[in-house]
Amino acid sequence: MRCSAGSKGPLRGLRSSILVAVAALTASVCGSTLPASAAVPSAASRTAPVQACQGQSNGPGLPPLKALSGTVPVPDPINLPPTAAVFGASYPGDAQYLVAPSGWTCDTVFFSADGGEQAFVHPGASVADPLSAQFSSVVQAVFNSGGVQTNVDLACPFVPQATAPATPGGQPGNCTAPPRQSADRVHAVATGNPGLSVAAIGVPSGVREPNLPVTTQAPPTGPGSPGNPVVALVVLQGPQGTAQEVTCSLPKATATAGCQATLGYFLANSPVGQQMSSTDLANAVADLNNFISAFVG
Repeated sequence: MRCSAGSKGPLRGLRSSILVAVAALTASVCGSTLPASAAVPSAASRTAPVQACQGQSNGPGLPPLKALSGTVPVPDPINLPPTAAVFGASYPGDAQYLVAPSGWTCDTVFFSADGGEQAFVHPGASVADPLSAQFSSVVQAVFNSGGVQTNVDLACPFVPQATAPATPGGQPGNCTAPPRQSADRVHAVATGNPGLSVAAIGVPSGVREPNLPVTTQAPPTGPGSPGNPVVALVVLQGPQGTAQEVTCSLPKATATAGCQATLGYFLANSPVGQQMSSTDLANAVADLNNFISAFVG
């Protein structure tokens, strides 16, 4: 666990949820190979094992790192490819989960000044500063943005409701995030509840979206390559409320199924998804999958 109280820059410190494999996993736990006995249970059981991200010492005066669950449930609407794995990140008093390709490395970031929580899952060895690293591909999650304004700034480029008055007749919020790129494709996903907002974002290969730092961390993959397509999901609870984000940058051949699993499970296990009815959640996941499929192509 990395603790940092330094400046995060615009949206750099922005920071819910689980994702899983349905077939047998012989994946790495941030560098450690799982035994064959750790294979994912059958789809009928709707649970999967958790692979722990590398833990580091906790900061002084903070609650102890929360223990991870050994297994996690798989919501009915989610379809997970056999190449996916669930990674669990421990933070002071908190635990979070996300899905990424098995065999990748999981690095966690914790901002001790404001409680911000992020995780990066990527190929290759662990990196000292994932916020500044370059990755050929990456799954990144903002579980806790770190404060009221960072919640607004995480969501407001993509979710208009983020700056609406928190109470009737109240003052609107102030969006200090930079404008999003005109090339972005933003799709509002229906939740069945006006107080819950979900936006799916597609960033074309080679476009640098300042509000999604992953687009500057996943450079072109080879000579003449425009880079990976990037898809992201932002969830928001109420105007000026809690926001979370997950971003997925995978090679195009695996991006559709892989990012559908990553974003779908993040939605299902986010506080927003947990407040949706089973029907609304199933419809939202289907809509999200269609958006990703159409965008990635």
